[in-house]
Amino acid sequence: MRFKVKNSNIFPIPHNPHMLHLGTISYSLREFIVMYCRSGIHRGKCYIEEVVLTSTNFSEDVFANLKFIADDNLANDLAMFAGEQKLTDLKRISDTLIDTSRSHLLG
Repeated sequence: MRFKVKNSNIFPIPHNPHMLHLGTISYSLREFIVMYCRSGIHRGKCYIEEVVLTSTNFSEDVFANLKFIADDNLANDLAMFAGEQKLTDLKRISDTLIDTSRSHLLG
């Protein structure tokens, strides 16, 4: 298979509390982030964007930007793969959100 799940942990996207990381998919030397919008007008929608590193000095913190995937075929293939790997499974997302809410309530 040409795609590989590199990370399937669910966690808030740093500096963007409205988005959850659902997974990271690698494809050759490229990486893509699968995200879920948990609030606002796009609530409940999943997005996949390419990770583009912006750092030039890797001895310091590495920063990245997310880039829209212009290739419709690649975007469709990634979406199908994310679904097959259950990265976008609503039960998986809901269970994580419920567990997170419970842990905040308990302390």
